[in-house]
Amino acid sequence: MKDEAVSRGAARLVACAAPRPGEQVLILTDDGLDAAIARAFRAAVEDHGAEVTVVEMRRQDVARSQPSPVAAAGFNAADVVIELTTQFVQHSVARQNAQRDGLRYLFIGDIDAAMLAGPGAVYADFDHLAPRIVGVADLVTAAETMRLTTAAGTDITLSTAGRPGRALTGLAREPGQFGAPPCLEAGVIPVRGSANGTIVVDAYCVGVGLITEPFTVEVEDGRAVAVHGSAQADRLRRILADTGNPHAYDVCEVGIGLNDQALLIDNVTSAEACYGTAHIAVGTTPADPGIQIVDAGIHVDMVFHNPTIEIGGQTVFRNGTLLHAI
Repeated sequence: MKDEAVSRGAARLVACAAPRPGEQVLILTDDGLDAAIARAFRAAVEDHGAEVTVVEMRRQDVARSQPSPVAAAGFNAADVVIELTTQFVQHSVARQNAQRDGLRYLFIGDIDAAMLAGPGAVYADFDHLAPRIVGVADLVTAAETMRLTTAAGTDITLSTAGRPGRALTGLAREPGQFGAPPCLEAGVIPVRGSANGTIVVDAYCVGVGLITEPFTVEVEDGRAVAVHGSAQADRLRRILADTGNPHAYDVCEVGIGLNDQALLIDNVTSAEACYGTAHIAVGTTPADPGIQIVDAGIHVDMVFHNPTIEIGGQTVFRNGTLLHAI
């Protein structure tokens, strides 16, 4: 029964890329992933009539941020890449270049059997939610500013001028599309150096896990300049310092969770997708086409509950709830 449930979840996610008969699909994984999960995804792709090649990378002591050269070369021959990794390489130059040339890319990070079996984020209605996600992203595209506040103390503003909104619908069915199912969110890569204010992290943080002791991150001119407030803050501070890369502190992304089935669990793909949350990331810039990637060797999403979000001066979310029918 468990194997059947895992296969059902894998099939739902593979359908987000809609592989076609005869297409070349590269499944990119690493040795931190349960091999049974990779097999389930391979079978799901083959059910669509596509040809599958699996490339497994070895996990590194210092988390890699770029695929191996052999894996990167495979991007150029594939119609679809499905990344099933525990050390994520989605924010890579190789992905950016191949996506520009028409590659469809699914990032399914740190997925496990429990998530695939459900309930939770994998069982959202991706097609139904997609127009809402695109609608929020369109508001961001049309605006020049964003402000996020919470009752817990978050208050941060940033510039979105000239930046397209990001609509992560989970779907990558057309050439050049990127999806990260089951992470459904709308957001933006803000103008570098524009973020200022305070983030109170009270839900989840990459490298730290579920937050039991909320902590504060102070941001000045686009950089996290102080992290304080709890033992979990100390852990994040060490993670950033251990990179030895000054760009690890750069604010590089804002996201708004829009998956109404996602659960707040110790998994970034689910936690940052939860409806009623938002997240701000520091580190490596997402590899969206047309965006200059700044590689910090790390990408840390910091998730907080119940944001009120102003986009271009208009309140679009209040206490985590979308106010407008989109």
